[in-house]
Amino acid sequence: MESKEARKLKKEAREKERMRRPLRTSVHPTRIIAYLVQLGIAYYVHDFLRNHFMMMVMWLLLVLPVFDAITFFFLYRGISVELTAPERDVSRFSIGYLNLKLNNVSYMVSFDVNVKLDAENSFYGDSSGSILSLPCSARTSNEKQIPIKYSMNGIYKFSIKAITVRDLLGFISLKKSVDETAEVNVYPERSLAAEIDMSDMNKGMTESEESVKRGHDFSDVSDVREYIPGDKLMSIHWKLSAKRDILMVKDRVSMSDQQMVILVELSGSDEEVDEILTLSYAVVKRLVQEQTYVRLLWWSEGNFGFEERQIMSRDDLKEAFSGMYYETIYHDPEKTRGYMLSIYPELKAYVKVCMKDGQPNVLVVEQD
Repeated sequence: MESKEARKLKKEAREKERMRRPLRTSVHPTRIIAYLVQLGIAYYVHDFLRNHFMMMVMWLLLVLPVFDAITFFFLYRGISVELTAPERDVSRFSIGYLNLKLNNVSYMVSFDVNVKLDAENSFYGDSSGSILSLPCSARTSNEKQIPIKYSMNGIYKFSIKAITVRDLLGFISLKKSVDETAEVNVYPERSLAAEIDMSDMNKGMTESEESVKRGHDFSDVSDVREYIPGDKLMSIHWKLSAKRDILMVKDRVSMSDQQMVILVELSGSDEEVDEILTLSYAVVKRLVQEQTYVRLLWWSEGNFGFEERQIMSRDDLKEAFSGMYYETIYHDPEKTRGYMLSIYPELKAYVKVCMKDGQPNVLVVEQD
C-alpha cells in the first residue's frame, strides 16, 4: 500500500499539473445529463399526477436553458479583467500585493469565473501558475488583492492571458482571451554592514578616470568663481554665467579620486547566484554610502563581453541590477579571470563577489 506521504506527493503533483494546463472552452456533460434527468422526472410526475404545478415546473425547466444562453451571451461580452502591481520595486523576502479587478458592465451574473494567473522570474527561468475562481456580480467590479512573497531576486513577470466564464446552470465554460501583465523588480535589501570585512578591499582600488564617468563628477560644489583659462568646460555654471554675462565655474572639492572595480560572478546554481547578488548589492551600497566611486562589472553571455556600470548613487545601483536581471547564468566561475586580464590589462587588481567554500564571499583578485 502507498504511504500517506506518497499519496500527498501525488496529489500535489496532480494539482501542479492542473495549474499548468491552459484554460479552455469546455462543455460539462454531467451537469447537462443531471438537468435532463430532472426534466424527465418533472415530465413523468406531471403525466402521472396531472398536476398544474408540475406542468409549470416542467415548462420552467424547458425555458430556463434558453434564458441562460441569452444572458450568458451578454455576460461573456461584458466581462473583463485588470492586473496591476502597486509597488514596482520591492525587497527580497518581502510580501507584496497584486491587484486583480474583475469588471462586469452587463446586468448578468456568474458564480464561477476562472482566472489563470501566471508568474515567472525571468532571471532564473522559474515559472508557476494558479487558477482563481471568482464570482461576478451585475454592473460592478470585484477587486481582489493577491499576496505574493518574493523569495528570490530578479524581475517577476505576472500575466493573465485568458479567463473562462461559466453560465449560471453550469453547462458550458467559454474561454475569453485577455492580455494583462505586471512586472515587479526585486532587489536584495538585507543589511550586511556589520558582516562585511572590507579591510582587504582597498587592494581593488584603482585611479579613477574622468573619461569613464560619462559626464558625472563625483565631488561637492564648495564655491562659484570666475572662469580661469584651463578650467574644464564641464565645471562651467551656465545659468549663472548667462545672468552675469561672464563665465562662472563651480569650484569643487573631490570626494574620491579613486574607484573600486567590482566584478559580480553570475555563476552557480540559482540559490548561489541569488546569494552572490545579495552580497554584491550590500557591498556596493555600503561603498556608495562611504562616497566611494564604483565600477560594477559582470560577464554577459549574450553579448560575450563585460557589461559595465558606473555607480554613484542608489538609483544607479538599482538600474545596474535591473540590467543584470536580463543576463544568463553561466557555470564556469573561472572563465572571467582570463577575460578580465585580456580586456582590462590596466587593472592591477579588482574585487570579485563569488561563491567560495559554499558561501558568498568578497575576494581581491590581483592580475599578473
